[in-house]
Amino acid sequence: MNQNIELRHLRYFLAVAEELNFGRAAERLNITQPSLSRQIQNLEKELCIILFERNQRQIKLTVPGQIFLIEVEQILARFNQGIRIIHRASRGEIGQLTVGFQGSSVYDIIPISIKEFRDRFPEVEVIMQPMETSKQVIAIAENNLDIGFVIPPITDANLAVEILLQEPLVLALPDNHPLAVQAEIPITALANEPLILASRDRGCGLHEQIFDIYQRVGLRPNVVCAAREMQVMLGFVAAGIGISLLPSHVKNFQRAGVVYRVLTPDAPIAGLGITWKAENMTPVLSAFLEIVRDIANTSSLYPDSDRK
Repeated sequence: MNQNIELRHLRYFLAVAEELNFGRAAERLNITQPSLSRQIQNLEKELCIILFERNQRQIKLTVPGQIFLIEVEQILARFNQGIRIIHRASRGEIGQLTVGFQGSSVYDIIPISIKEFRDRFPEVEVIMQPMETSKQVIAIAENNLDIGFVIPPITDANLAVEILLQEPLVLALPDNHPLAVQAEIPITALANEPLILASRDRGCGLHEQIFDIYQRVGLRPNVVCAAREMQVMLGFVAAGIGISLLPSHVKNFQRAGVVYRVLTPDAPIAGLGITWKAENMTPVLSAFLEIVRDIANTSSLYPDSDRK
Protein backbone atom coordinates (compact mmCIF):
# COMPACT_ATOMS: atom_id res chain seq x y z
CA MET A 1 0.00 0.00 0.00
CA ASN A 2 1.06 3.58 -0.70
CA GLN A 3 3.75 2.43 -3.13
CA ASN A 4 2.21 4.45 -5.96
CA ILE A 5 2.28 7.77 -4.11
CA GLU A 6 4.79 10.13 -5.70
CA LEU A 7 6.11 13.54 -4.73
CA ARG A 8 3.92 15.15 -7.36
CA HIS A 9 0.83 13.80 -5.62
CA LEU A 10 1.85 15.64 -2.46
CA ARG A 11 2.32 18.85 -4.41
CA TYR A 12 -1.09 18.41 -6.04
CA PHE A 13 -2.69 17.86 -2.65
CA LEU A 14 -0.94 20.90 -1.17
CA ALA A 15 -2.11 23.18 -3.98
CA VAL A 16 -5.74 22.07 -3.62
CA ALA A 17 -5.57 22.31 0.17
CA GLU A 18 -4.23 25.86 -0.01
CA GLU A 19 -6.57 27.06 -2.78
CA LEU A 20 -9.64 25.00 -1.78
CA ASN A 21 -10.58 25.28 -5.41
CA PHE A 22 -9.69 22.75 -8.10
CA GLY A 23 -9.76 25.32 -10.90
CA ARG A 24 -7.31 27.72 -9.22
CA ALA A 25 -5.10 24.84 -8.05
CA ALA A 26 -4.98 23.39 -11.58
CA GLU A 27 -4.04 26.77 -13.01
CA ARG A 28 -1.31 27.14 -10.37
CA LEU A 29 0.05 23.69 -11.21
CA ASN A 30 -0.29 24.26 -14.96
CA ILE A 31 -2.38 21.13 -15.49
CA THR A 32 -6.03 20.62 -16.44
CA GLN A 33 -8.71 20.56 -13.77
CA PRO A 34 -9.99 17.05 -14.71
CA SER A 35 -6.43 15.70 -14.52
CA LEU A 36 -5.93 17.27 -11.09
CA SER A 37 -9.23 15.83 -9.83
CA ARG A 38 -8.20 12.35 -10.99
CA GLN A 39 -4.81 12.67 -9.27
CA ILE A 40 -6.43 13.64 -5.96
CA GLN A 41 -8.88 10.78 -6.27
CA ASN A 42 -6.01 8.38 -6.94
CA LEU A 43 -4.20 9.71 -3.87
CA GLU A 44 -7.28 9.22 -1.68
CA LYS A 45 -7.72 5.72 -3.09
CA GLU A 46 -4.09 4.87 -2.38
CA LEU A 47 -4.36 6.21 1.17
CA CYS A 48 -7.81 4.73 1.72
CA ILE A 49 -8.69 8.14 3.21
CA ILE A 50 -11.07 10.89 2.08
CA LEU A 51 -9.02 14.11 2.16
CA PHE A 52 -11.62 16.59 0.89
CA GLU A 53 -15.33 17.08 1.39
CA ARG A 54 -16.82 18.14 -1.93
CA ASN A 55 -20.10 19.69 -2.88
CA GLN A 56 -21.28 21.93 -5.70
CA ARG A 57 -20.43 25.15 -3.86
CA GLN A 58 -17.12 24.42 -2.12
CA ILE A 59 -14.55 21.91 -1.01
CA LYS A 60 -12.91 21.68 2.37
CA LEU A 61 -10.41 19.46 4.12
CA THR A 62 -11.64 16.56 6.19
CA VAL A 63 -10.12 16.08 9.65
CA PRO A 64 -7.68 13.46 8.29
CA GLY A 65 -7.00 15.85 5.41
CA GLN A 66 -6.06 18.61 7.86
CA ILE A 67 -3.63 16.30 9.64
CA PHE A 68 -2.23 15.11 6.32
CA LEU A 69 -1.70 18.74 5.25
CA ILE A 70 0.59 19.38 8.23
CA GLU A 71 2.66 16.31 7.37
CA VAL A 72 2.81 17.13 3.66
CA GLU A 73 4.00 20.68 4.39
CA GLN A 74 6.80 19.29 6.53
CA ILE A 75 7.73 16.63 3.96
CA LEU A 76 7.92 19.13 1.11
CA ALA A 77 9.78 21.70 3.21
CA ARG A 78 12.32 19.06 4.22
CA PHE A 79 12.65 17.89 0.63
CA ASN A 80 13.21 21.44 -0.65
CA GLN A 81 15.76 22.02 2.10
CA GLY A 82 17.55 18.85 1.01
CA ILE A 83 17.69 20.13 -2.56
CA ARG A 84 19.19 23.43 -1.37
CA ILE A 85 21.74 21.58 0.75
CA ILE A 86 22.95 19.32 -2.05
CA HIS A 87 23.21 22.30 -4.41
CA ARG A 88 25.33 24.12 -1.82
CA ALA A 89 27.43 21.01 -1.30
CA SER A 90 27.97 20.74 -5.05
CA ARG A 91 29.36 24.31 -4.97
CA GLY A 92 31.67 23.50 -2.04
CA GLU A 93 29.76 25.77 0.35
CA ILE A 94 29.25 23.20 3.10
CA GLY A 95 31.15 20.18 4.32
CA GLN A 96 34.50 19.54 5.96
CA LEU A 97 38.11 20.03 4.88
CA THR A 98 41.16 18.64 6.69
CA VAL A 99 44.35 20.53 5.85
CA GLY A 100 47.89 19.50 6.77
CA PHE A 101 50.80 21.89 7.06
CA GLN A 102 54.44 21.78 8.11
CA GLY A 103 54.43 22.90 11.72
CA SER A 104 57.59 24.97 11.36
CA SER A 105 56.52 26.70 8.15
CA VAL A 106 56.39 30.49 8.19
CA TYR A 107 54.86 30.82 4.73
CA ASP A 108 52.07 33.36 5.17
CA ILE A 109 50.20 31.92 2.22
CA ILE A 110 48.98 29.12 4.50
CA PRO A 111 47.08 31.19 7.10
CA ILE A 112 45.97 33.69 4.46
CA SER A 113 44.48 30.89 2.34
CA ILE A 114 42.70 29.38 5.33
CA LYS A 115 41.26 32.75 6.37
CA GLU A 116 40.09 33.56 2.85
CA PHE A 117 38.43 30.16 2.53
CA ARG A 118 36.71 30.45 5.91
CA ASP A 119 35.50 33.95 5.08
CA ARG A 120 34.07 32.78 1.77
CA PHE A 121 32.68 29.45 2.99
CA PRO A 122 31.87 29.91 6.68
CA GLU A 123 29.80 26.73 6.88
CA VAL A 124 32.67 24.48 5.84
CA GLU A 125 34.48 23.05 8.86
CA VAL A 126 38.23 23.47 8.33
CA ILE A 127 40.44 21.23 10.47
CA MET A 128 44.14 22.15 10.58
CA GLN A 129 46.65 19.37 11.22
CA PRO A 130 50.31 20.33 11.81
CA MET A 131 52.55 17.48 10.66
CA GLU A 132 55.74 16.81 8.75
CA THR A 133 55.64 16.51 4.99
CA SER A 134 56.17 12.73 5.04
CA LYS A 135 53.35 12.22 7.51
CA GLN A 136 51.05 14.37 5.39
CA VAL A 137 51.82 12.19 2.37
CA ILE A 138 50.89 9.07 4.34
CA ALA A 139 47.74 10.67 5.79
CA ILE A 140 46.54 11.78 2.35
CA ALA A 141 47.25 8.35 0.87
CA GLU A 142 45.24 6.75 3.70
CA ASN A 143 42.37 9.27 3.28
CA ASN A 144 42.97 10.80 6.71
CA LEU A 145 43.85 14.19 5.23
CA ASP A 146 42.26 16.02 2.29
CA ILE A 147 45.16 18.25 1.30
CA GLY A 148 48.54 19.30 2.61
CA PHE A 149 50.98 22.18 2.36
CA VAL A 150 54.31 20.41 1.92
CA ILE A 151 58.00 20.93 1.31
CA PRO A 152 58.81 19.36 -2.10
CA PRO A 153 59.87 17.05 -3.59
CA ILE A 154 57.07 14.53 -3.18
CA THR A 155 57.85 11.07 -4.55
CA ASP A 156 54.41 9.43 -4.22
CA ALA A 157 53.15 9.04 -7.77
CA ASN A 158 49.58 8.60 -6.57
CA LEU A 159 49.36 12.18 -5.32
CA ALA A 160 48.80 15.35 -7.32
CA VAL A 161 51.38 18.02 -6.50
CA GLU A 162 51.55 21.71 -7.35
CA ILE A 163 54.41 24.05 -6.55
CA LEU A 164 53.00 27.26 -5.09
CA LEU A 165 56.16 29.22 -4.37
CA GLN A 166 59.83 28.76 -5.10
CA GLU A 167 62.67 30.69 -3.52
CA PRO A 168 66.47 30.45 -3.35
CA LEU A 169 68.24 28.88 -0.44
CA VAL A 170 70.52 31.14 1.55
CA LEU A 171 73.46 30.34 3.76
CA ALA A 172 72.98 31.01 7.47
CA LEU A 173 76.24 31.20 9.38
CA PRO A 174 77.58 32.64 12.65
CA ASP A 175 78.33 36.34 12.40
CA ASN A 176 81.95 35.69 13.40
CA HIS A 177 82.49 33.01 10.76
CA PRO A 178 85.40 33.70 8.34
CA LEU A 179 83.01 33.44 5.37
CA ALA A 180 80.71 36.10 6.83
CA VAL A 181 82.85 38.87 5.33
CA GLN A 182 81.79 37.77 1.82
CA ALA A 183 78.48 38.91 0.30
CA GLU A 184 78.32 35.86 -1.98
CA ILE A 185 79.71 32.44 -1.18
CA PRO A 186 80.26 29.55 -3.62
CA ILE A 187 78.77 26.24 -2.57
CA THR A 188 82.18 24.61 -2.98
CA ALA A 189 83.44 26.77 -0.11
CA LEU A 190 81.25 24.76 2.23
CA ALA A 191 83.45 21.66 2.03
CA ASN A 192 84.06 20.25 5.52
CA GLU A 193 81.95 22.98 7.13
CA PRO A 194 79.85 21.54 9.97
CA LEU A 195 76.28 21.46 8.67
CA ILE A 196 73.06 21.82 10.64
CA LEU A 197 70.48 20.02 8.56
CA ALA A 198 66.72 19.81 8.48
CA SER A 199 65.61 16.49 9.97
CA ARG A 200 65.18 13.68 7.50
CA ASP A 201 61.59 13.47 6.35
CA ARG A 202 61.29 10.06 4.68
CA GLY A 203 62.23 11.08 1.19
CA CYS A 204 60.41 14.41 1.21
CA GLY A 205 61.53 17.97 1.67
CA LEU A 206 64.55 20.04 2.45
CA HIS A 207 66.77 17.27 3.82
CA GLU A 208 67.02 15.48 0.46
CA GLN A 209 67.34 18.75 -1.45
CA ILE A 210 70.43 19.78 0.50
CA PHE A 211 72.07 16.36 0.06
CA ASP A 212 71.45 16.67 -3.70
CA ILE A 213 73.00 20.17 -3.72
CA TYR A 214 76.19 18.91 -2.11
CA GLN A 215 76.40 15.86 -4.34
CA ARG A 216 76.04 17.93 -7.51
CA VAL A 217 79.26 19.80 -6.69
CA GLY A 218 81.07 16.68 -5.52
CA LEU A 219 80.85 17.36 -1.78
CA ARG A 220 79.83 15.16 1.10
CA PRO A 221 77.90 17.11 3.76
CA ASN A 222 79.51 17.14 7.19
CA VAL A 223 76.29 16.87 9.21
CA VAL A 224 76.80 17.60 12.89
CA CYS A 225 73.15 17.78 13.95
CA ALA A 226 69.61 17.89 12.61
CA ALA A 227 66.54 19.73 13.81
CA ARG A 228 62.88 19.96 12.78
CA GLU A 229 62.24 23.59 13.66
CA MET A 230 63.86 26.44 11.76
CA GLN A 231 64.20 28.50 14.92
CA VAL A 232 66.13 25.66 16.56
CA MET A 233 68.45 25.39 13.56
CA LEU A 234 69.16 29.12 13.76
CA GLY A 235 69.87 28.76 17.46
CA PHE A 236 72.56 26.17 16.70
CA VAL A 237 74.02 28.47 14.04
CA ALA A 238 74.10 31.41 16.46
CA ALA A 239 75.89 29.21 18.99
CA GLY A 240 78.65 28.53 16.45
CA ILE A 241 77.89 24.83 16.10
CA GLY A 242 77.69 25.00 12.32
CA ILE A 243 76.16 26.53 9.21
CA SER A 244 72.82 25.84 7.58
CA LEU A 245 71.11 26.15 4.20
CA LEU A 246 67.57 27.47 4.51
CA PRO A 247 64.84 29.01 2.32
CA SER A 248 65.36 32.75 1.82
CA HIS A 249 62.27 33.72 3.81
CA VAL A 250 64.32 32.73 6.88
CA LYS A 251 65.77 36.23 6.61
CA ASN A 252 62.56 37.42 8.23
CA PHE A 253 64.00 35.97 11.43
CA GLN A 254 66.41 38.56 12.81
CA ARG A 255 68.39 36.21 15.01
CA ALA A 256 71.29 37.71 16.99
CA GLY A 257 74.59 36.08 16.05
CA VAL A 258 73.37 34.90 12.62
CA VAL A 259 74.02 36.42 9.20
CA TYR A 260 72.66 35.37 5.82
CA ARG A 261 74.68 35.17 2.62
CA VAL A 262 73.88 34.47 -1.03
CA LEU A 263 75.02 31.14 -2.49
CA THR A 264 76.62 31.08 -5.95
CA PRO A 265 76.91 30.48 -8.82
CA ASP A 266 73.24 29.49 -9.03
CA ALA A 267 71.43 29.59 -5.73
CA PRO A 268 69.63 26.28 -5.20
CA ILE A 269 65.85 26.47 -4.98
CA ALA A 270 63.47 25.46 -2.22
CA GLY A 271 59.75 26.03 -2.05
CA LEU A 272 56.26 25.31 -0.85
CA GLY A 273 53.90 22.90 -2.55
CA ILE A 274 50.42 21.56 -2.07
CA THR A 275 49.41 17.94 -2.53
CA TRP A 276 46.22 15.89 -2.55
CA LYS A 277 44.85 12.61 -3.89
CA ALA A 278 43.37 13.45 -7.29
CA GLU A 279 40.76 10.69 -7.09
CA ASN A 280 39.37 12.25 -3.89
CA MET A 281 38.53 15.61 -5.47
CA THR A 282 35.38 17.11 -3.93
CA PRO A 283 33.63 20.46 -4.48
CA VAL A 284 35.01 21.68 -1.13
CA LEU A 285 38.56 20.68 -2.05
CA SER A 286 38.20 22.21 -5.51
CA ALA A 287 37.03 25.52 -4.01
CA PHE A 288 39.96 25.53 -1.57
CA LEU A 289 42.47 24.82 -4.34
CA GLU A 290 41.10 27.70 -6.39
CA ILE A 291 41.62 30.10 -3.48
CA VAL A 292 45.15 28.84 -2.77
CA ARG A 293 46.13 29.19 -6.43
CA ASP A 294 44.73 32.71 -6.65
CA ILE A 295 46.65 33.79 -3.55
CA ALA A 296 49.85 32.13 -4.75
CA ASN A 297 49.56 33.81 -8.15
CA THR A 298 48.96 37.28 -6.75
CA SER A 299 50.98 37.11 -3.55
CA SER A 300 53.71 39.69 -2.91
CA LEU A 301 54.55 38.17 0.46
CA TYR A 302 57.86 36.79 -0.72
CA PRO A 303 59.69 39.21 -3.00
CA ASP A 304 62.59 36.77 -3.47
CA SER A 305 60.32 33.97 -4.65
CA ASP A 306 59.20 32.81 -8.07
CA ARG A 307 55.44 32.22 -8.12
CA LYS A 308 54.22 29.23 -10.09
